[in-house]
Amino acid sequence: MKNQANPWLTNNLVLLGVGMLPALLLIGLLLYFTAWAFAFSFTDLALVGRKSVEWSWVGFENFQRLFTRRGFLESLWTTVIFVFFSAIVGQSVLGFLLAALLRGRNSTLKTVIEVCIMLGWLLPDIVAAFLWSATTAQTGLINALIVVPLGFEPVNFINDYALPVVIIANIWKGTAWSYLLFSAALDSISREVVEAAKVDGATPFQRVWLVMLPIIRPHIATNMLFITIWTFTYFPLIFAMTGGGPGTQTTTLAVFLYNQSFSRGNLGFGSAISVAMLVIVGLLSLVYLRMLREPK
Repeated sequence: MKNQANPWLTNNLVLLGVGMLPALLLIGLLLYFTAWAFAFSFTDLALVGRKSVEWSWVGFENFQRLFTRRGFLESLWTTVIFVFFSAIVGQSVLGFLLAALLRGRNSTLKTVIEVCIMLGWLLPDIVAAFLWSATTAQTGLINALIVVPLGFEPVNFINDYALPVVIIANIWKGTAWSYLLFSAALDSISREVVEAAKVDGATPFQRVWLVMLPIIRPHIATNMLFITIWTFTYFPLIFAMTGGGPGTQTTTLAVFLYNQSFSRGNLGFGSAISVAMLVIVGLLSLVYLRMLREPK
Protein backbone atom coordinates (compact mmCIF):
# COMPACT_ATOMS: atom_id res chain seq x y z
CA MET A 1 0.00 0.00 0.00
CA LYS A 2 1.49 3.30 -1.08
CA ASN A 3 2.20 6.00 1.50
CA GLN A 4 -0.17 8.90 1.12
CA ALA A 5 0.74 12.45 2.03
CA ASN A 6 -0.93 13.80 5.12
CA PRO A 7 -3.52 16.33 3.85
CA TRP A 8 -3.26 18.38 7.05
CA LEU A 9 0.53 18.62 6.73
CA THR A 10 0.32 19.45 3.03
CA ASN A 11 -2.21 22.22 3.56
CA ASN A 12 -0.17 23.77 6.35
CA LEU A 13 3.01 23.67 4.26
CA VAL A 14 1.17 25.42 1.43
CA LEU A 15 -0.19 28.06 3.81
CA LEU A 16 3.26 28.54 5.30
CA GLY A 17 4.77 29.01 1.85
CA VAL A 18 2.08 31.50 0.83
CA GLY A 19 2.49 33.38 4.11
CA MET A 20 6.26 33.60 3.69
CA LEU A 21 6.06 34.73 0.06
CA PRO A 22 5.75 38.50 0.78
CA ALA A 23 8.68 38.35 3.22
CA LEU A 24 10.80 36.39 0.71
CA LEU A 25 9.95 38.88 -2.04
CA LEU A 26 10.91 41.78 0.25
CA ILE A 27 14.20 40.11 1.17
CA GLY A 28 14.85 39.41 -2.50
CA LEU A 29 14.27 43.05 -3.45
CA LEU A 30 16.51 44.18 -0.60
CA LEU A 31 19.32 41.90 -1.73
CA TYR A 32 18.84 43.00 -5.34
CA PHE A 33 19.11 46.72 -4.60
CA THR A 34 22.01 46.12 -2.19
CA ALA A 35 23.88 44.24 -4.93
CA TRP A 36 22.99 47.02 -7.40
CA ALA A 37 24.38 49.72 -5.10
CA PHE A 38 27.51 47.68 -4.38
CA ALA A 39 28.19 47.07 -8.08
CA PHE A 40 27.66 50.67 -9.16
CA SER A 41 29.83 51.98 -6.32
CA PHE A 42 32.78 50.92 -8.51
CA THR A 43 31.58 52.96 -11.51
CA ASP A 44 31.28 56.59 -12.58
CA LEU A 45 27.55 56.23 -13.29
CA ALA A 46 25.70 59.55 -13.50
CA LEU A 47 22.05 60.45 -13.20
CA VAL A 48 21.94 62.38 -16.49
CA GLY A 49 24.26 62.98 -19.42
CA ARG A 50 26.59 60.68 -21.30
CA LYS A 51 27.76 58.87 -18.16
CA SER A 52 24.19 57.77 -17.47
CA VAL A 53 24.43 55.30 -20.38
CA GLU A 54 28.16 55.05 -21.13
CA TRP A 55 29.48 54.58 -17.62
CA SER A 56 32.75 52.82 -16.90
CA TRP A 57 34.43 50.96 -14.07
CA VAL A 58 36.66 53.13 -11.87
CA GLY A 59 37.71 50.59 -9.24
CA PHE A 60 38.06 51.94 -5.72
CA GLU A 61 38.20 55.59 -6.83
CA ASN A 62 34.81 56.43 -5.27
CA PHE A 63 35.83 54.90 -1.94
CA GLN A 64 39.11 56.81 -2.02
CA ARG A 65 37.12 60.02 -2.48
CA LEU A 66 35.20 59.23 0.70
CA PHE A 67 38.32 59.62 2.82
CA THR A 68 40.30 62.14 0.79
CA ARG A 69 37.59 64.80 0.49
CA ARG A 70 36.06 66.72 3.36
CA GLY A 71 32.39 66.18 2.53
CA PHE A 72 32.01 62.57 3.63
CA LEU A 73 34.05 62.82 6.82
CA GLU A 74 32.33 66.06 7.86
CA SER A 75 28.94 64.49 7.24
CA LEU A 76 29.97 61.39 9.18
CA TRP A 77 30.95 63.52 12.17
CA THR A 78 27.68 65.47 11.96
CA THR A 79 25.81 62.16 11.83
CA VAL A 80 27.66 60.86 14.91
CA ILE A 81 26.71 64.01 16.84
CA PHE A 82 23.12 63.80 15.61
CA VAL A 83 22.76 60.10 16.52
CA PHE A 84 24.46 60.41 19.90
CA PHE A 85 22.54 63.41 21.19
CA SER A 86 19.16 62.85 19.58
CA ALA A 87 18.88 59.05 19.76
CA ILE A 88 21.22 57.59 22.39
CA VAL A 89 21.13 60.46 24.90
CA GLY A 90 17.87 62.09 23.90
CA GLN A 91 15.27 59.53 22.88
CA SER A 92 16.61 56.60 24.89
CA VAL A 93 17.37 58.39 28.16
CA LEU A 94 14.31 60.62 28.03
CA GLY A 95 12.08 57.68 27.12
CA PHE A 96 13.38 55.66 30.07
CA LEU A 97 13.09 58.55 32.53
CA LEU A 98 9.51 59.23 31.49
CA ALA A 99 8.62 55.53 31.67
CA ALA A 100 10.21 55.20 35.13
CA LEU A 101 8.67 58.38 36.54
CA LEU A 102 5.19 57.65 35.18
CA ARG A 103 5.25 53.94 36.04
CA GLY A 104 2.12 52.89 37.89
CA ARG A 105 0.64 56.39 37.85
CA ASN A 106 -2.83 57.24 36.60
CA SER A 107 -3.12 60.99 36.44
CA THR A 108 -3.97 63.85 34.13
CA LEU A 109 -0.28 64.81 33.97
CA LYS A 110 0.62 61.36 32.65
CA THR A 111 -2.08 61.62 29.99
CA VAL A 112 -0.88 65.06 28.89
CA ILE A 113 2.76 63.89 28.65
CA GLU A 114 1.79 60.78 26.69
CA VAL A 115 -0.30 62.84 24.26
CA CYS A 116 2.61 65.25 23.70
CA ILE A 117 5.17 62.54 22.94
CA MET A 118 2.75 60.43 20.89
CA LEU A 119 1.81 63.49 18.84
CA GLY A 120 5.40 63.85 17.71
CA TRP A 121 5.56 60.18 16.70
CA LEU A 122 2.26 60.25 14.80
CA LEU A 123 2.74 63.51 12.91
CA PRO A 124 4.15 63.16 9.37
CA ASP A 125 7.77 64.27 9.05
CA ILE A 126 6.91 67.19 6.77
CA VAL A 127 4.27 68.50 9.19
CA ALA A 128 6.67 68.15 12.13
CA ALA A 129 9.40 69.95 10.15
CA PHE A 130 7.06 72.83 9.31
CA LEU A 131 5.96 73.04 12.96
CA TRP A 132 9.53 73.27 14.27
CA SER A 133 10.68 75.62 11.49
CA ALA A 134 7.80 78.00 12.24
CA THR A 135 8.37 77.75 15.99
CA THR A 136 12.12 78.44 15.88
CA ALA A 137 12.18 81.10 13.15
CA GLN A 138 13.00 84.72 13.92
CA THR A 139 9.28 85.55 13.82
CA GLY A 140 8.30 82.24 15.42
CA LEU A 141 6.51 81.24 18.58
CA ILE A 142 9.58 81.02 20.84
CA ASN A 143 10.59 84.59 20.09
CA ALA A 144 7.03 85.89 20.36
CA LEU A 145 6.26 84.24 23.70
CA ILE A 146 9.64 84.12 25.46
CA VAL A 147 12.53 86.06 23.90
CA VAL A 148 10.86 89.37 23.00
CA PRO A 149 8.72 89.67 26.23
CA LEU A 150 11.95 89.27 28.24
CA GLY A 151 13.43 92.27 26.42
CA PHE A 152 15.88 90.46 24.16
CA GLU A 153 16.34 90.76 20.42
CA PRO A 154 14.63 88.02 18.36
CA VAL A 155 16.89 85.07 17.57
CA ASN A 156 16.73 83.04 14.38
CA PHE A 157 17.23 79.69 16.11
CA ILE A 158 16.73 77.56 12.98
CA ASN A 159 19.59 79.45 11.31
CA ASP A 160 21.95 80.29 14.18
CA TYR A 161 21.57 76.98 16.08
CA ALA A 162 20.50 74.66 13.27
CA LEU A 163 21.96 71.38 14.52
CA PRO A 164 20.72 71.71 18.14
CA VAL A 165 17.25 72.61 16.85
CA VAL A 166 17.18 69.57 14.55
CA ILE A 167 18.40 67.34 17.40
CA ILE A 168 15.66 68.60 19.74
CA ALA A 169 13.04 68.17 17.01
CA ASN A 170 14.14 64.59 16.42
CA ILE A 171 14.09 63.85 20.16
CA TRP A 172 10.48 65.03 20.29
CA LYS A 173 9.68 63.10 17.10
CA GLY A 174 11.06 59.75 18.23
CA THR A 175 10.90 59.56 22.05
CA ALA A 176 7.51 57.80 21.93
CA TRP A 177 9.08 54.56 20.70
CA SER A 178 11.55 54.39 23.59
CA TYR A 179 8.86 55.42 26.08
CA LEU A 180 6.47 52.66 24.97
CA LEU A 181 9.21 50.01 24.92
CA PHE A 182 10.56 50.93 28.35
CA SER A 183 7.05 51.23 29.81
CA ALA A 184 6.31 47.66 28.73
CA ALA A 185 9.70 46.47 30.01
CA LEU A 186 9.28 48.12 33.42
CA ASP A 187 5.74 46.78 33.76
CA SER A 188 7.13 43.26 33.31
CA ILE A 189 9.36 43.64 36.41
CA SER A 190 7.84 41.98 39.44
CA ARG A 191 6.90 44.50 42.11
CA GLU A 192 8.07 42.00 44.73
CA VAL A 193 11.64 42.31 43.41
CA VAL A 194 11.58 46.11 43.67
CA GLU A 195 9.94 46.01 47.10
CA ALA A 196 12.56 43.51 48.32
CA ALA A 197 15.32 45.88 47.26
CA LYS A 198 13.52 48.72 49.03
CA VAL A 199 13.25 46.67 52.24
CA ASP A 200 16.99 45.91 52.01
CA GLY A 201 17.66 49.64 52.17
CA ALA A 202 18.29 50.39 48.50
CA THR A 203 17.80 54.03 47.52
CA PRO A 204 15.58 54.91 44.52
CA PHE A 205 18.71 55.37 42.39
CA GLN A 206 20.11 51.99 43.51
CA ARG A 207 16.79 50.29 42.76
CA VAL A 208 16.90 51.65 39.24
CA TRP A 209 20.63 51.10 38.63
CA LEU A 210 21.13 47.76 40.36
CA VAL A 211 17.71 46.13 40.00
CA MET A 212 15.65 47.50 37.11
CA LEU A 213 18.34 48.21 34.51
CA PRO A 214 19.96 44.73 34.66
CA ILE A 215 16.53 43.10 34.28
CA ILE A 216 15.56 45.14 31.20
CA ARG A 217 19.04 44.98 29.66
CA PRO A 218 17.81 43.13 26.53
CA HIS A 219 15.10 45.75 26.03
CA ILE A 220 17.70 48.52 26.31
CA ALA A 221 19.88 46.87 23.67
CA THR A 222 16.89 46.32 21.38
CA ASN A 223 15.84 49.94 21.73
CA MET A 224 19.36 51.19 21.08
CA LEU A 225 19.65 48.96 18.01
CA PHE A 226 16.49 50.28 16.38
CA ILE A 227 16.83 53.97 17.21
CA THR A 228 20.50 54.03 16.19
CA ILE A 229 19.73 52.52 12.78
CA TRP A 230 16.71 54.75 12.25
CA THR A 231 18.50 57.93 13.29
CA PHE A 232 21.72 57.13 11.43
CA THR A 233 19.81 56.89 8.14
CA TYR A 234 17.16 59.52 8.96
CA PHE A 235 16.48 62.00 6.18
CA PRO A 236 13.01 63.63 5.88
CA LEU A 237 12.88 65.82 9.00
CA ILE A 238 16.41 67.17 8.54
CA PHE A 239 16.02 67.88 4.84
CA ALA A 240 12.61 69.49 5.26
CA MET A 241 13.80 71.74 8.11
CA THR A 242 17.21 72.87 6.89
CA GLY A 243 18.09 71.11 3.62
CA GLY A 244 21.42 70.27 5.27
CA GLY A 245 22.26 73.92 5.93
CA PRO A 246 23.09 76.56 6.76
CA GLY A 247 26.19 75.62 4.80
CA THR A 248 26.82 72.03 5.86
CA GLN A 249 25.92 72.37 9.56
CA THR A 250 23.14 69.76 9.38
CA THR A 251 24.39 67.72 6.44
CA THR A 252 24.23 64.17 7.79
CA LEU A 253 25.26 61.18 5.70
CA ALA A 254 21.70 60.68 4.48
CA VAL A 255 21.50 64.29 3.26
CA PHE A 256 25.02 64.08 1.81
CA LEU A 257 24.01 60.91 -0.05
CA TYR A 258 20.93 62.64 -1.48
CA ASN A 259 22.90 65.70 -2.56
CA GLN A 260 25.59 63.68 -4.28
CA SER A 261 23.22 61.22 -5.97
CA PHE A 262 20.36 63.46 -7.07
CA SER A 263 21.36 67.11 -6.75
CA ARG A 264 24.74 66.56 -8.40
CA GLY A 265 23.84 63.35 -10.24
CA ASN A 266 26.87 61.32 -9.10
CA LEU A 267 25.13 57.96 -8.73
CA GLY A 268 28.41 56.01 -8.63
CA PHE A 269 29.78 58.10 -5.78
CA GLY A 270 26.38 58.04 -4.10
CA SER A 271 26.39 54.25 -4.27
CA ALA A 272 29.78 54.22 -2.53
CA ILE A 273 28.34 56.42 0.24
CA SER A 274 25.40 54.03 0.67
CA VAL A 275 27.75 51.05 0.89
CA ALA A 276 29.82 52.84 3.53
CA MET A 277 26.65 53.62 5.49
CA LEU A 278 25.59 49.97 5.24
CA VAL A 279 28.94 48.81 6.64
CA ILE A 280 28.82 51.31 9.52
CA VAL A 281 25.24 50.39 10.44
CA GLY A 282 26.13 46.70 10.20
CA LEU A 283 29.04 47.11 12.62
CA LEU A 284 26.85 49.06 15.06
CA SER A 285 24.22 46.32 14.81
CA LEU A 286 26.79 43.68 15.73
CA VAL A 287 27.73 45.66 18.84
CA TYR A 288 24.11 45.86 19.97
CA LEU A 289 23.47 42.20 19.14
CA ARG A 290 26.35 41.28 21.44
CA MET A 291 24.68 43.34 24.15
CA LEU A 292 21.52 41.26 23.67
CA ARG A 293 23.34 38.12 24.71
CA GLU A 294 22.77 37.15 28.29
CA PRO A 295 25.96 37.47 30.38
CA LYS A 296 27.43 34.13 31.41
